[in-house]
Amino acid sequence: MTVGSYAIVSAVAEVTALGRTTSPADAAKIGARWTEYAPSPFGSELESNHALIAALQTIEPGRQRPTVLRSTTHTDSISRVRRSLSISPYNPELWLALGLLQLQRDPHDPVVVEALKMAYLVAPNDARLMPARIDMAVRFDALALPDVKDLVRNDIRLILIRRPESKSALVSAYRRASKLGKAFLEDAVESIDSSFLATLRG
Repeated sequence: MTVGSYAIVSAVAEVTALGRTTSPADAAKIGARWTEYAPSPFGSELESNHALIAALQTIEPGRQRPTVLRSTTHTDSISRVRRSLSISPYNPELWLALGLLQLQRDPHDPVVVEALKMAYLVAPNDARLMPARIDMAVRFDALALPDVKDLVRNDIRLILIRRPESKSALVSAYRRASKLGKAFLEDAVESIDSSFLATLRG
C-alpha cells in the first residue's frame, strides 16, 4: 500500500511539473490574473496556505455546527484541499487536513487512512506533525494496519526519547482515543518508557 501511495504522489508531481509556467522575470508582474491560471511556486504555495487555513477553520468548530451547514462547509474545504494537493502533493499539512476533514464526516472512509499514510510518506521525520498524526491514528481504524502501527509507534518513541516537551500530546491523544487506540498507546508507552504509563492513564 505504501508503494502504491508513493506511486500516486510521484505521478501527480510529474503531471503538475509538466504544466508549470516559467515565473516572470519581473516580480511586479506576478499578479492575481497570472497566478490564477499558472500554477507557479508562488501561486501554488499561496493557494495551499489558503486551503489549509480554510480546512483548519472548518475542522475546529465542526462538531458544533448544524449537520447540513457542516456538510456543505466540509465539501467545499475537501474540494479545495484536493485541488491544492494536485499542485502541491508533497505538502504533509494538506494531507493531514484532508484526513481530518474526512475523519469528521466518516471515520471509516479509506481516504482517512490513505491521507494519514501520505502525511507520513512525504514528511516522515517532521516533528511538528507527530502529535497530530498520533491523535488522528488512535481515534479510528488506521491502527488495524500493521504498517501504520509501526509508523505511529515510531512517532511515540521519538517523543518519549527525544522530545519530552511533547509528552502532553500523548496524554491528550489518549483521552480522545478509541478503545483500540488506548490499548495501543498503553502498550507502546510501556515498551518504550514504562515510567510514563501512569501519567498517560491520568
